[in-house]
Amino acid sequence: MIVLDQESITEARLTISLIVLNVVCYFLAFIGDDNDYFFLFAQVNASIINNYEYWRLFTSMFLHSDLLHLFMNMFTLLLYGSLVEKFFKKYEYLIIYFFSGFLGNLFTLVLYPPYSLSVGASGAIFGLLGAAFVLVARSNERTVLVLAIIYLVYFMVASFQPGINAWAHLFGLIGGLLFGYLFSQKRRKVSATYDY
Repeated sequence: MIVLDQESITEARLTISLIVLNVVCYFLAFIGDDNDYFFLFAQVNASIINNYEYWRLFTSMFLHSDLLHLFMNMFTLLLYGSLVEKFFKKYEYLIIYFFSGFLGNLFTLVLYPPYSLSVGASGAIFGLLGAAFVLVARSNERTVLVLAIIYLVYFMVASFQPGINAWAHLFGLIGGLLFGYLFSQKRRKVSATYDY
């Protein structure tokens, strides 16, 4: 049964570490009068294409546009990160998180205009949402699965609003679904091998 309790949240050390890192990066980005730090690490498509500043595909995952953006992403990260961290190995969790964020940013680079600017951890968080969905889908709890599908559809529809990077959300979700499935399938094969 898929259960997320207070103990799971307090023991989710990777998730809490990612939240702390995001919060620190947010405040570093806005110290002082200028936003040089912010614009150096944000995803500016033209800078990646013209100046080969590929680090932006990763560093932009740790920047947020304002406090509300930061709070919403960190709250969602706490919920879904804690759940995924409880059921997946640490390295699997990190692969899901960073690959999903990278995939979302890569398609942002391909599908948005050159002078687009994008920041936020939501591509990586949607990857965790995808992995959590895989857990629910494999739990054989039909009612929970139906609710999870409705929730997933709602999240994706809400992503197609002005100012929201829908492609980062969509492809982050795809990354999480893919790796969530691969890792849970591998675990199922291993347990079947030792099931006498």
